[in-house]
Amino acid sequence: MKTKAISCILTTGLLMAPFIGTGAFGQSIPVAPNPADRVATNLAGATTSIAPPEGFDALSAADEDLAKYGFPPRPDANINVAAYSKWRKAMLASKTRIAPQLELTQVFHGPKRDASDNYNGTGRSSNWSGVVDFSGAKSYNNSSSFYYILADYVVPVASPAYGACTGSWDYSSSWVGIDGDDSGDVLQAGTESDALCSGSTTSAYYAAWYEWYPYGEVRITNLPVNPGDDLFVEVWHTSATSGYAYIINYNTDQAVTIGFSSPPGTSLVGNSAEWIVERPTVNGALATLTNYVTDYFSSAYAYTECGKEYKPGSSGSLLLTMDDANGNPISVPTLLGNEAIEFQATGSAQ
Repeated sequence: MKTKAISCILTTGLLMAPFIGTGAFGQSIPVAPNPADRVATNLAGATTSIAPPEGFDALSAADEDLAKYGFPPRPDANINVAAYSKWRKAMLASKTRIAPQLELTQVFHGPKRDASDNYNGTGRSSNWSGVVDFSGAKSYNNSSSFYYILADYVVPVASPAYGACTGSWDYSSSWVGIDGDDSGDVLQAGTESDALCSGSTTSAYYAAWYEWYPYGEVRITNLPVNPGDDLFVEVWHTSATSGYAYIINYNTDQAVTIGFSSPPGTSLVGNSAEWIVERPTVNGALATLTNYVTDYFSSAYAYTECGKEYKPGSSGSLLLTMDDANGNPISVPTLLGNEAIEFQATGSAQ
């Protein structure tokens, strides 16, 4: 098994030289697992990894062995100290590997819609709220393409939409992903926090999921998530058409790893990376936004294939507020330092 050849440019004073192999910033570049190490799931096209042997140490394992057993890419411990610390915590918490049971849905988390971006680093959207970073990549297999993105976040409480009892489900989704801003696909994973108000009865529903839009959301039905649970989510790729998701619930020390392919005719660009709370598209229309009250993302990082680090507070980041059809804000993110975002639900579009 070999790392993908990619040329990264090292710049030191007046010296510029190509670098082939691992990332120029000390970061490993995409390593694809051997197909023989993948295990079919109940959903065609989705796989999980063979189970790691007893005593396997992800912290000291080679990149090839991490890929073999479905673990996410490892940030460089010397250069990306905070990101490595978060990855290390997640790997130590991966005590129970879940063999995923999957359910394809008709819920879609698509690209940023109805956008109005300003030149001061802020923007508005009808479906996204959160932060978007831009790598400058114009096509895949570029040294600037985003390779992986990760974050911790707390699953929010799902309450019915503000001032409404529609008798239908309201939706909100928290996720990290690559592409979707000026590209037609989105490689992503996260959770949904949905609520129903019908007469005097209210209900809530929570699920972990992954998606490569324009395919729909795929729920991971046997990885329980509940409001208040602390999750680690990482998404990465090994080619323009091969994506992976890794989710850990710190409250249960359960982890799941999934590999999946892009929809036919779709391929990764790697031009944008994002940390998002979204109201998805359901039955062909934007859903009413759940009153999720508040949602908190921390330890948020994204890396290009040459190991360049991005955070929500990086220079050039776009801070997006979600608006309803009348331009009223309904989901508002606030940066807390460079690596954390607090979201607040301020209304519900209908």
